[in-house]
Amino acid sequence: MLNERRFWIEPIHLESVWVLKAFALATAMPFPLAALLLALGAPQPFNVSGSVQADTTRAAIGASQWVAQRQGAALAPSLQGKPVVVDIYASWCPACRTIEPTLRSLKQQKAGKVSFVTFDVSDADQLKKSRERAKSLGLGAFLEANRSQTSLVAVIDPATGTAVQTFRASTDEGAYSAAIKKVQSMLKP
Repeated sequence: MLNERRFWIEPIHLESVWVLKAFALATAMPFPLAALLLALGAPQPFNVSGSVQADTTRAAIGASQWVAQRQGAALAPSLQGKPVVVDIYASWCPACRTIEPTLRSLKQQKAGKVSFVTFDVSDADQLKKSRERAKSLGLGAFLEANRSQTSLVAVIDPATGTAVQTFRASTDEGAYSAAIKKVQSMLKP
């Protein structure tokens, strides 16, 4: 009988972070190969120059792995003068439903002071509509970079198009408010 080597890679969802889990079966899988497979699956954080941390909660830190959009260009005129909160939403996303009450409360509290934009990526038709809307608002590059990151919320400076703070599946209303306040202070002459 031959010495069989079998392995497979299975994506799993763990605390809003996709990780790669490698399984090794049978005998004598070479250690370097197993280490490589596991290392490839580890989420790698990265920093975006010019981003500002408004909060260091676990949710805020976790989001830094996901986003990053430094636009470098002003958003549409209709979004100027107020912070912009962008939500990447999908109807099938449990985390999106979890943060929905928090975002609804923020919309009520910040009505007229903040622009809220939701991009629905639930299916191909909704994504197409969201792409058209994003392009008209100057957020096309942001949506393309983050369309697969459901439950992502970014607070953006409309003058520069820079994501000042991003969150992933966060229900921390205080953290959102702090990021909004930071952008408001940046917009005042």
